[in-house]
Amino acid sequence: MSMGRYLALVRHGQSQYNADNRFTGWRDPALTARGLAEASAVAVRLRNIGLPIDWIFCSALIRTRETAERVAYDLGRPNLPITSDAALDERDYGELTGLNKDQACAHWGESQVQRWRRSYDEAPPGGESLRDTAARVLPFYLQRILPAVMRNDASLIVAHGNSLRALVMVLDQLSPEAIISTEIATGELLVYELRPDTTVLNKRRFTS
Repeated sequence: MSMGRYLALVRHGQSQYNADNRFTGWRDPALTARGLAEASAVAVRLRNIGLPIDWIFCSALIRTRETAERVAYDLGRPNLPITSDAALDERDYGELTGLNKDQACAHWGESQVQRWRRSYDEAPPGGESLRDTAARVLPFYLQRILPAVMRNDASLIVAHGNSLRALVMVLDQLSPEAIISTEIATGELLVYELRPDTTVLNKRRFTS
């Protein structure tokens, strides 16, 4: 890829809670063998499209750190700088945290659980809404990540389904209604090229 302002987003590889169909939130399970393979596949995609990553940003949770480190290693750049920050952590699922999703649906009802999972402003009991998550993700993006991208340091964000949805909502200029149907799978890679005014010039999506 030619010199440009590139921002790559990837959801961490599968964790043990993902494999168990449980709400993870701020719990800190490690990656499964499949999750490590998904991280390696991200490195392959980055090499195939010719995007040399200069910096990795990830959350403070181990599943993103393991993903980031595996990507860096498989790119042949184990010393690639990685910045971890809790601003990129998954949303807090409150009372849903640790529960099997089927159990949660049986307790609160499938439609209610789905609204908590996908809506913009509904929070589960004791937890965060997507709006709450965006309130910490976006300042970190503007203050720490965007300046790197604008100086042509191709940056990779390794984060979570909802912290990435919060960012995608802004990058893609999605409405609160449109974000409901937006989902990012484990190991999925999104690559943005930004204009000089920081808006999106183009976007490519790579599924696992």
